[in-house]
Order: sequence, then structure tokens, then C-alpha cells
Amino acid sequence: MPDPSRKRKPPRLEFPEAEGPTERDRAEFAEAVAETPAELVVAVRDLPVAVALPSPHALLRDLQSGKRRVRDDCAISLRQKTRDEARRLLENFLRARQTRGDRFVSVIHGKGYGSEGGRPVLARRVPEWLADWKPELVAAWGEARREDGGSGALYVVLAASPS
Repeated sequence: MPDPSRKRKPPRLEFPEAEGPTERDRAEFAEAVAETPAELVVAVRDLPVAVALPSPHALLRDLQSGKRRVRDDCAISLRQKTRDEARRLLENFLRARQTRGDRFVSVIHGKGYGSEGGRPVLARRVPEWLADWKPELVAAWGEARREDGGSGALYVVLAASPS
């Protein structure tokens, strides 16, 4: 019998290797450099774009491994909401955070224990909605760490804000 005190490893994610920075990556980097203090630019100017701007999948891996944390103001709970209400709230939240320049958020949809018939509704629907909003609004998403809600929550990496 497995030891319950041992922490479960996050699932291993496989992502195809990118061939290199895209035009969008370069534009996002140039915009970030324009808004960065000169002393910091000197420190990072020789780094490749891929290092200076983590890919959405790298951000997701960092979130799932605990290397990065979601700020409290970048999390939304959809528990106890109807399907239509949850979709509207989630889309508005994601657009607001994208406009503000946030790179990732946490979406708590719950596990569905309180749903009619005990069958989860939002746990199935939220990933479908995220897929509908990709690539305009969402770049990647994955299950949250156990401490952040586990199978009842998702980390969402936002697409770069359209300029």
C-alpha cells in the first residue's frame, strides 16, 4: 500500500520543442524592454528571447512544479455558479487579466460534489471553454497542484495581449 504521506508527483507533460522565437515573442520582448529600467536591460540584453520570455508551456510547468505561484488577485472561483454565469464570469476575468498584462491565473471550478446527481458540470465545461478561446485569449492550461485545488482547479496561461 502506498505511503499517504508521500507527495504525488505532478503529471509529466510532453510538449513539442519550439523551433525558435516567433515574431510575437520578439514583439512582446521589445515591448517589455521599452518599459524596463535601463540597468535591468543591460543585465538581460544578451540573453536569448526564449530565456527572457518563458513559453506558455514552460510557465505551466513552473506553476505545476511549484516554482511559480499565482497571486491571490489572479484567481477566480466558479464554485456554486450556473454554467452560463460561470462562462460569462470566466471570460470577463480572463480578458481583464490579459488586458492588465498578467501571464497566468488560477481557475477554481470545484470537483462537482455539490452538483445535481453528484456529476461535475464545470469541471468538464471549463476546459472546453478554454479550448474555444485558444489562441486569442488562452495559450495553455493544466491541472493545479494539490495545494491549489488539484483536480478542482486549473492553471491558465494567458495569450499575449493583442497590441
